Amino acid sequence: MDSIINSALEEICAQGQNGIALPTLWTRLQPLLSSSNLDLSPGVKKAIWAGLLSVPSLQFQAPDASYSPSDLSIQSLEDAQNLNLKIVAKEHLRDNFVGLYNVQSANANMSSPQRRALERLAIARTNGITQSQLGKEFGIEGKNLFYVVRNLECQGLIVRQSAVVRTKDACNEGEQKNCPSVTTNLMYLYRYAKTLGSQEKIEITKEERAIESLDGSSGKCVKEDVYVKDYLPAMKAVCDKLEESNDKVNCIQIWILAIVDLLQGIKIGEK
Repeated sequence: MDSIINSALEEICAQGQNGIALPTLWTRLQPLLSSSNLDLSPGVKKAIWAGLLSVPSLQFQAPDASYSPSDLSIQSLEDAQNLNLKIVAKEHLRDNFVGLYNVQSANANMSSPQRRALERLAIARTNGITQSQLGKEFGIEGKNLFYVVRNLECQGLIVRQSAVVRTKDACNEGEQKNCPSVTTNLMYLYRYAKTLGSQEKIEITKEERAIESLDGSSGKCVKEDVYVKDYLPAMKAVCDKLEESNDKVNCIQIWILAIVDLLQGIKIGEK
């Protein structure tokens, strides 16, 4: 049960000062419970609720009131659910979650954009967020955003990892058009950064599709997938071909084709 409570705290902290509603929390915990051969029975919910009430760094907010963990009004799970509570982690717990363990130093040296960036990355968690997308959401130009994220990176709070973005745009005929690939930075909180091998690279695929609503109007939706691609097998295949070839000209051709395959369509973008 301790691991489930810890996962619940992670879900709560990741939502920052907005907190998380109980129905949403149950939904987020469902995969973990299933992997532990548990279901969201009333008994399991009550056990989780009792565990959360034992954490003094949590607040429980109703639309018109706020409750501490010891408040008698929320000791019963049924009463708490009737109050439409949202669970919010106190600031020092949220700071610990994003890596700010020295609260006084954090409050003194952390600018508002830096704190907002940490909170946004906390929400993204293992998905991360591209530097360009963060700039769009915050309305900050690339040059100014660079200093924000670079400062966080130097403090060891976030990790920026190079990624290739491959986009397919929807055409009017319903077909898709490949756009030039772009390299960007995918950013994570330090705790969620991916560990990459020497020949592994993060790739983001975006597929834009045309959709038509019930009222006849048309629009577009974007499906995005993030995955790690390992180039080591391709490099090994090239090396094997070179080892088999005794022709110097043929070796050069193999290298050229390999480089084209690896770099085709990649355009150097933001840093």
